[in-house]
Amino acid sequence: MLKVTHAVNFGTKPVGSFTVKTATVTNTSSEPIDLDIDIVRDWDDFSTGLTGTTCSFFEPQLLAPGESCVRLVGFWPSEDFVGLKQDQILLVTATDPATDAVLDSVRLTFFGRAR
Repeated sequence: MLKVTHAVNFGTKPVGSFTVKTATVTNTSSEPIDLDIDIVRDWDDFSTGLTGTTCSFFEPQLLAPGESCVRLVGFWPSEDFVGLKQDQILLVTATDPATDAVLDSVRLTFFGRAR
């Protein structure tokens, strides 16, 4: 039903740098779905809602069969978290637009480390 990259690794980045990575979410079913993305965990060093993101955040988004959207996330490590593995965990859920029944749910993790 949902095709999603499960983990996006920023690697170890120097303090003060800024790196953007993407994850694509695709409706692989033959029916439209409502796509919902919720934050499960979010460190301060991650930015959401970057320009170019086409996946809605906090509001369901209708995806037609075969349609995709892209989630852009930025990582800018700070001194406060040097050496710690940090992550942003998102829960990507597909529901039936007619009944709101959950059809599929995938956990998407962006992670990195400050040096």
